[in-house]
Amino acid sequence: MALDPALVARIDRSVERYGAGCPTPPDQTRSLLAEIGVRPPDDYVEFVSRWGGCFCGVSIRAFHNADLLGLDTCVDLTKWARCAFAGLSAIADTGLDGGLVIATDEAGNPILIAPDGEIRLLDHDHGTVEVLAPDLATLLADCVDDAA
Repeated sequence: MALDPALVARIDRSVERYGAGCPTPPDQTRSLLAEIGVRPPDDYVEFVSRWGGCFCGVSIRAFHNADLLGLDTCVDLTKWARCAFAGLSAIADTGLDGGLVIATDEAGNPILIAPDGEIRLLDHDHGTVEVLAPDLATLLADCVDDAA
């Protein structure tokens, strides 16, 4: 799913405030993520090709993040989460295998794009999975901070 032009304009306004990362070309994004068994959805690929990793009301990690997000890439977070959650059978069907961790919440819980495109929060304290949005574009539309 491509990002709607109105949403792109909202994200542009937010990125002006918080700063962009370094964009990554779509083919390179797909190639880098294939190395860890992830097939990224088109909305994520488009986001990363426009703004890199950045905060726009919600953190979206990529390969070259805005200073606000630090150095941890989406690949770093995904590898960490796969290792940390490997033994938790209560949330075994999380989408983490084949999914991409794009952020963590304030408690350190991973937020990922599951293989089906859903955005999920894996709560390690409660052993639960919460669906935050049906896809990245919806999460962005709900969370972008584009206030003047």
